Amino acid sequence: MTTLTIKDLSSAETLDATKMHAVTGGIAVFPITSVYSPVKLSFDNITKITQSNQQMQDVASYFGNGSAFQDHMKNDVDTTQRATNNA
Repeated sequence: MTTLTIKDLSSAETLDATKMHAVTGGIAVFPITSVYSPVKLSFDNITKITQSNQQMQDVASYFGNGSAFQDHMKNDVDTTQRATNNA
């Protein structure tokens, strides 16, 4: 059986398993488990993310080219391209 002694409290009390389980608070820097498992920290991993957006747009508007009668003619060309990469 393991004994836990806390000396900076204003009262001392013996706690059974149920009362010990109800104790909350404090701070733990590393998670504490009852089973020993070695932790391997590796700072040598490199993650390489390659992203590529290749777009091509060729817009040709041959409107009224060489026409002899060019009154009241209208030509609208609207183009849009978008690309997004999220890593």
